[in-house]
Amino acid sequence: MTGSGLQTESVQKTRKLFYGWWMVISSAILNIFSGASFYYGFTVFFNPIRESFHWTAAQTSIAFTFQRLESGLLGPVAGFCVDRVSPRILMVGGWTVVGLGFILLSHINSLWSFYGIFILLSVGLSFGSFVVANTAVARWFDKKRSRALAFIYVGYGFSGSLVPLLALAIKTYSWRPTVLWMGIVMMALGIPLSLLIRDRPQDYGYLPDGEDPPEPAVAIPKAQAKAAVNPPSGYTVRDALKTPSFWLIGFAFLFQQLGTSAVMVHVSPYLESLGFSRTIASLAVTGVTLCSLIGRLGFGWLGDFVAKRYLIAISLTLQAVGLFIFAFVRVDMVWLLILFFLTYAPGYGGPIPLRPALQADYFGTRSLGTLMGLMSTVSMVGGLLSPWFAGRVYDMTGSYHNAWMIIAVATLPAVLLIALAKPPIAARK
Repeated sequence: MTGSGLQTESVQKTRKLFYGWWMVISSAILNIFSGASFYYGFTVFFNPIRESFHWTAAQTSIAFTFQRLESGLLGPVAGFCVDRVSPRILMVGGWTVVGLGFILLSHINSLWSFYGIFILLSVGLSFGSFVVANTAVARWFDKKRSRALAFIYVGYGFSGSLVPLLALAIKTYSWRPTVLWMGIVMMALGIPLSLLIRDRPQDYGYLPDGEDPPEPAVAIPKAQAKAAVNPPSGYTVRDALKTPSFWLIGFAFLFQQLGTSAVMVHVSPYLESLGFSRTIASLAVTGVTLCSLIGRLGFGWLGDFVAKRYLIAISLTLQAVGLFIFAFVRVDMVWLLILFFLTYAPGYGGPIPLRPALQADYFGTRSLGTLMGLMSTVSMVGGLLSPWFAGRVYDMTGSYHNAWMIIAVATLPAVLLIALAKPPIAARK
């Protein structure tokens, strides 16, 4: 009877879903709404807001530049905090700020209030998503880390499917009521989902990936048993900053951001400038995000079996090729738009789960949040420059063609830099 009881307990334990996967599901859902409402969704608000206030494309693009600047500067702060404070507390606060930010955005009446609200939104998202969520989930996985992070970013892949609904809401109700309801929904969903996030698995007596801790030969108090389970290890911030790998990875993503930030802000305005309808232009965002799932899931899954830096190099090459194709899209050459989806989107999606997984592999989880934040500060420069640059080129020439050609060339150094980013010596021991 005792043996049967132990067997039943073992079966129940086997069937129980590892809590880390609940965090993955929660983070993925949050990413759906943060991507649709802010990162990808901004492109369908671009022209309606610009036309409402008669701003130039460059002026409107500066808001996204402020967003990248603020998130880049706050990345290290958010990372520092998540290494010391519960990620659940940070994310609940972050999503509260995001909701309030969208509500306030519906009442803007000047360019500077527009910029200020964008900064507020980026503050909320810096603590409600990105570095904080990535760090929390990365700590709960080791062997399956790349796959877990890939599933998180599936949320962003599906978020593009909501963008046409936003475009329809803007067309039907105008952009102000749409933004107002977005803020209400963000708080109603973001806060409860954030409550599912937990800190390190060691605090709850788990090992990463849900592996069973070794049974002690002698019974010990539960608190001591938890403390003995696989304590977090890895580089200190100071030691990581001394490695060439940290800077090679950071600068590789700086050059990558030149392409991704500009496309996400200007894809809808660009296609509208070519003669595509606003509905078709918003559907293009869906095309990019859905096709990016090929890269997010495909490269993310492979990342647990193949050297991540080589997979990222392949992804970045596809991204550069896609940008060249994008420069030649025309209304009567829709097949080029499809080819852009099939090259740029998987190339854009591939590094998204691989980047935090690579950082955790190279530098460990001891100071992972702070290091992720610092690396985002390095890479943000590309995100700062390219949206403004693309908007400025359009204002001066009436076309985005030259902007995409220049940005495509500028992303190529990323391929070489990431290929050179070998694991730190200590990580190979």
